[in-house]
Amino acid sequence: MTDCLRLGSLSGSSLKVIAIVSMTIDHLGLYMLGGEDAAGASVTYHLMRMAGRLAFPIFAFLLVEGYVHTRDIRKYMLNLFVAAVISDIPWMLLGGYDSHNVMFTLLLGLMAVSFIDRFWHNRILTLAVIGGIAILAEWLQTDYSWRGIFLICVLFMFRQKPLLAFMFGLPLLMVYGLAGCATGLMMPMLYSGQRGFATGWLAKYFFYAFYPLHLMLIWLML
Repeated sequence: MTDCLRLGSLSGSSLKVIAIVSMTIDHLGLYMLGGEDAAGASVTYHLMRMAGRLAFPIFAFLLVEGYVHTRDIRKYMLNLFVAAVISDIPWMLLGGYDSHNVMFTLLLGLMAVSFIDRFWHNRILTLAVIGGIAILAEWLQTDYSWRGIFLICVLFMFRQKPLLAFMFGLPLLMVYGLAGCATGLMMPMLYSGQRGFATGWLAKYFFYAFYPLHLMLIWLML
């Protein structure tokens, strides 16, 4: 990473840990404290949800980094698809009957950036396909929906210009809460460009497995 706005203190592994901790806090608040529509939603609930807003921007950034460095995009997509399908089981047990989990958003976003990377020379076709993928995400009601798809595309297009990625990405996520999303979008500026301590297949698949496992554990605790 040569962009001067990258402060370079966090590895990819560190960002993953921050993201999964943030996501877990968010889901514990969402499912264990009654939800924002519950009477008398607590300050703790709102603070936990705010902390949870860091997760998706970081995961979206790491998805882009994964795409840039992967040697096998088909395997990458297959891994996300399998994780998405498995994750829909606890997702639906927790009440997401008419929607689909964020792994589907990441999968569709990966398809979008792959298309941008290959066909950006044909702007009209590329924009039409991106729009179609965003509509599909909205139709499937994936978590973060079309906003998530566009954010992933923004992070890919401006991956060497994090300030521009922040400026174009924040309006997409403001609906979910300004403070948490802004903080999440700033985290990539701390990326060192290094993979970090999580190496090998066990570490790799742990991050795929953590999402459905933590949802299932939350469901068991309800």
